[in-house]
Amino acid sequence: VGAGRDNGEIGAIMGSASLVPLVAALAAGGLIDRFGGGRVFLLGAGSFLAAAALMATGLVSPSSSTAALLLVRVLQGLGLAAVLPASFTLIPNLVAPARLGTAIGVVGVGANVSLAISPPVSLAILDRVSFPAVAALAAAVVALSIVLIWPLMHLGATARNSRLDAEPVRRGVLGSLRPAWRSAWLPPLLVALLFVAHWGVVTGYLPQRAEGAGADVGLFFSADAVALLLLRIPTGYLADRVGARWLIVAGVVVTVAALALLLPGPTTLLLVLSGLGTGAGAALILPPINLALTHRSGEADRGSAFALYNVAFSAGVAIGSIGVAPVIGIIGFETALAVGIATCAVAALVAILDRTPAHVAAPQPAGSP
Repeated sequence: VGAGRDNGEIGAIMGSASLVPLVAALAAGGLIDRFGGGRVFLLGAGSFLAAAALMATGLVSPSSSTAALLLVRVLQGLGLAAVLPASFTLIPNLVAPARLGTAIGVVGVGANVSLAISPPVSLAILDRVSFPAVAALAAAVVALSIVLIWPLMHLGATARNSRLDAEPVRRGVLGSLRPAWRSAWLPPLLVALLFVAHWGVVTGYLPQRAEGAGADVGLFFSADAVALLLLRIPTGYLADRVGARWLIVAGVVVTVAALALLLPGPTTLLLVLSGLGTGAGAALILPPINLALTHRSGEADRGSAFALYNVAFSAGVAIGSIGVAPVIGIIGFETALAVGIATCAVAALVAILDRTPAHVAAPQPAGSP
């Protein structure tokens, strides 16, 4: 699994795809605000396709140099920085306001389906064929997404002029790349950052820990994705009706209980139970955060809101993986995960203390009443 690399190097390589969006998403948000989510989605998909092509052609493999593996992860990070915020900004143009939460849940399920089926399918292909075959399948899936999104390429782009009028100071090339900011976004962004820090520890270091104990870590990630798949849409439906605060608190409680199962020596059964819990917890938290950002942004700056969400999410994962890499050999997995549990608790406190109105007025174009 590690191709002879130590835990710190593996964590740094895996976490690099989360570090890249910290910078790239800032530009992606401004571009979405200017040119629409459809076009920026295609740009990000192209980056994913390039990463898959490098692996499918054998130019990069698990035994390649660290620099080559980092290149692939950077391309994947660039794709992530563009595709995620672009996807969420398209939703208000496609559904009625009363169904935004449900629609946000549906969009999230798309990613969860991939997470649920990718590990077993990839491992099956890897065992029977080769690593390039796995990458070729990924490239085909990305190409299909480009075909499906193509009819929506211009969606959201028609509002470009009103966006420019709303914030004339952001005109020009540099202005187009700079994201907008609202103080109302801070609480949900902070919740996202604090909550996902534990996921950086899990993705960066649980596989090696499970492999050493002879447990099947693939089932953990599949269980996590399946729980997200089953609960994300119902949570979106509830968020439309009851708001975000207590759904987030409930999600933290479930997540903390699930993470506690990873503190003892891992077994396959414990990994499955923990995965179901972490998936359920995330399902209770992520759709309400996304809905809050949708309500607290407008057509002129929604790309920036979700790009900054991507930054917060990526920063949390990077803190848990890359940030822990220099000391993981000293403090151990258990201590690192305990810190992640503590940040989840702080996220719940932020949600409880957030008193921002559910709907914040969108910025209006210059000259509007």
